[in-house]
Amino acid sequence: MSATLDIARIAGLMNGAPMIESLGRGFPIDIRHQDRDSSQPIEDVVARVIAEAHRSETGSILAFLPGQREIIRTAERLQGRFGAETIIAPLYGALSQAEQDLAIKPAPAGQRKIVLATSIAETSITIDGVRIVVDSGLQRLPVFEPATQITRLETRRVSRASADQRAGRAGRTEPGIAIRLWLAGQNAALEAFTPPEILASDLSGLALDLAAWG
Repeated sequence: MSATLDIARIAGLMNGAPMIESLGRGFPIDIRHQDRDSSQPIEDVVARVIAEAHRSETGSILAFLPGQREIIRTAERLQGRFGAETIIAPLYGALSQAEQDLAIKPAPAGQRKIVLATSIAETSITIDGVRIVVDSGLQRLPVFEPATQITRLETRRVSRASADQRAGRAGRTEPGIAIRLWLAGQNAALEAFTPPEILASDLSGLALDLAAWG
C-alpha cells in the first residue's frame, strides 16, 4: 500500500492476514539540510534553492510546496531565470489532466524540467529525469472544526514518513539529491506518520450514507 505504511497498527486489525513485502529498487540519495529564515515567504526560499540547484547540479528538479498558492507564486519567481531548455511545470489537484500530464511526462531530449508539486507527487508517481528534490517541509491538511461545522485547510510540518517519501523521488531512476529546508536536528520533532484524514474529517455525510444503506 505504501513505502512508509505504519504496518504494525494495521496488522492488528487484519486477523492474521499475511503481509507481503516488496523491497523494490532504489538508488543512493544524498540528503542535505538547509536552515531557512521563517520570516521569509516559503516561495522565496524555494525559488532561491531551486535556482542554486539548477546552476550546480544536473537533472530535473521536483520541489514540494504546501499548496496551489505557493506553487503559483514560486513559478512566478522562477519565470525568466532559465533558458528555453528548462520547463517549469506546476502539479496540483485542480489542474486539468493535460496540465498534470505535462508535469509528469519526461522532459524532451536536451531539456530539463522543474516540477512544482503538492503532496500529490509523494507517492505513485515517478517522473523520469528527476534526481533533485527540494522539500519545503510543509503540507496542507484538512481539519474539521466541530464548533463551526467547517473544514479548513491548515499548513503543518510534514511527518518523517512523508519526508522519506519525498526524498525517495530523487532516487527512483538514478542517484539523486534531496534538499530539506530544515535542520537535521529537527527531524526528531516531526511526527512519525501523517495523521489519517479520517481522524480530522467531517463524517456526517458518511453517517448519513450508512444510514441510507441500512
